[in-house]
Amino acid sequence: MADSRAGEESAITAVDHAVIGGVVAVVVFAMLCLLIILGRYFARHKGTYFTHEAKGADDAADADTAIINAEGGQNNSEEKKEYFI
Repeated sequence: MADSRAGEESAITAVDHAVIGGVVAVVVFAMLCLLIILGRYFARHKGTYFTHEAKGADDAADADTAIINAEGGQNNSEEKKEYFI
């Protein structure tokens, strides 16, 4: 009778180890999936944006000269007017 109890205890511990191993495997798999999803998200949303700065402003001495010598910046304010209602 003692032999059957020892067999039951080893079977229970084997099942416990299998359940723990399965839970750990599921958690590791979920973490890997989360890392892949976050990696793809951050690769697509790098924070790049387009600016509409004057094209000739790179080699200007100061800001005033850059605005005056701009090729399509804000130096011609009659083209577009804003109206606030």
